Amino acid sequence: MKCPGQDTRYWGPESVFETTCPKCGGPIEFFKDESSRKCRKCGEKVLNPKMDFGCAVYCKYASQCLGTDMSPELLAKRSDLLKDRTATEMKKLLGRNFKRIGRMLKVIEYAEKIQKSEGGDPAIVTLAACLSAIGEISAKDGQPVGFSEEDEIAARDVLSRAGAPDEVTRRVLSILVNLQGGKREEDLSNFKCVRDAVKIAETLEALKAGADAPGFSEVETLLTQTGKKLLEQVLSANV
Repeated sequence: MKCPGQDTRYWGPESVFETTCPKCGGPIEFFKDESSRKCRKCGEKVLNPKMDFGCAVYCKYASQCLGTDMSPELLAKRSDLLKDRTATEMKKLLGRNFKRIGRMLKVIEYAEKIQKSEGGDPAIVTLAACLSAIGEISAKDGQPVGFSEEDEIAARDVLSRAGAPDEVTRRVLSILVNLQGGKREEDLSNFKCVRDAVKIAETLEALKAGADAPGFSEVETLLTQTGKKLLEQVLSANV
């Protein structure tokens, strides 16, 4: 089925128009369904100024429709929407377990802070931080029991409902398996951000529950400098 906005049966006189190249000022003729054209005068690739890319924020076929012409702004909006949908699905999964939801939100907060300083893929880091709560659900007495097959199915289901692409799902699952002692050695920069965030959130939760503050040597077990600084702040505030 063709998108009605791109079906020529519904086109009118305004469906073909002319604009100017922002680089050289030369004329460029656009059909309304063209996402971009090259200027014949200077070769500059110009996006269609009248094309509405709004549907591409949520449409799972946007990359097929627009190819490589998706702007950074549009990609950012798609990423934000995916993160919001994933968080919503996780809240549904956790139900009224507000303690787990609160911890999940803390892991996301720390992971995003670490990622901003340490680098990595912000979308992958946030999604993995959010979904790390699935592995925690199956843990006993705070000890990891491994990211089970059931956990992986649950994570895939959450990401599927949120509309995550297959490659995003694969990378996020890789991090989740590593968090629970698995051996999928990839996306290490993203893994370090999430792993440190989980450790900091665990420490904060234990302190709030009345546990003795661990020694500052615990800081050295973290994998990123930003994570170490954040953990030092948590420990200093609870000494």
